[in-house]
Amino acid sequence: MQNSNEPSFALNPDARWHVLKIGHEHTRVILVDNLFNNVSDVRRLAAQQTFTQEETTYYPGVRACCPDVLRDAMLSASANMIIQAYGLPQDTRFSDQGSWFSLAATPEKALHPLQCLPHFDSQRPTDFAVMLYANNQSFSGTGFYRHLPTGFENITQSRWPAFEQARKDRAHRMTKRPQGYFNQSTAEYQRLGTIDYKPNRMVVYPGTLLHSGLIDPNKDLSESSETGRLTVNVFVSAEAKVG
Repeated sequence: MQNSNEPSFALNPDARWHVLKIGHEHTRVILVDNLFNNVSDVRRLAAQQTFTQEETTYYPGVRACCPDVLRDAMLSASANMIIQAYGLPQDTRFSDQGSWFSLAATPEKALHPLQCLPHFDSQRPTDFAVMLYANNQSFSGTGFYRHLPTGFENITQSRWPAFEQARKDRAHRMTKRPQGYFNQSTAEYQRLGTIDYKPNRMVVYPGTLLHSGLIDPNKDLSESSETGRLTVNVFVSAEAKVG
């Protein structure tokens, strides 16, 4: 039961969504602007949470668990969009695979090598990332990439061995990859497109799609939910209805 003091996160009836097609693989990315009637409710909820250093994933910063009320609102807003955009059965159900408030905060010198490269969230095409940009300040957005040695833009289970081998071969040929946030194109990864950080903007993409936060260490790093690059990250898995 929802606490009477919790915000309802009413969806904006005037919000409009459209689908972008990224790269040679034409991967669909959903973009929604002005998702909630009042995105300041998201910021107030974030301010009530306790953020801690992320230790279970490679997210470069601090995180706090996303309360169910906000997670459910984002799932409710995105479920039918995902079904339509990705051609899933109408009776598809979505299970929560993890939901957080996130703040990029790790200094470049402290990054793990894998945090200095584009990444993917899942090898399952039926897993999706649902992300909301929440703060008003000017921050860097998100970039999507192609791995040039393989040509892959999505890393699935069948592609993983070739992708990982190519990545290891590249690492062996290089003395050292640059230490820092990845925010451009290189001889190894080509940036296909970007989504700008805009408050109350929701972005949905398959977990298999190579991507990276375009973190500017000069302005984006902060552990403050009021002044930092605050995002809400909800990871879901699409499942066929049983019975």
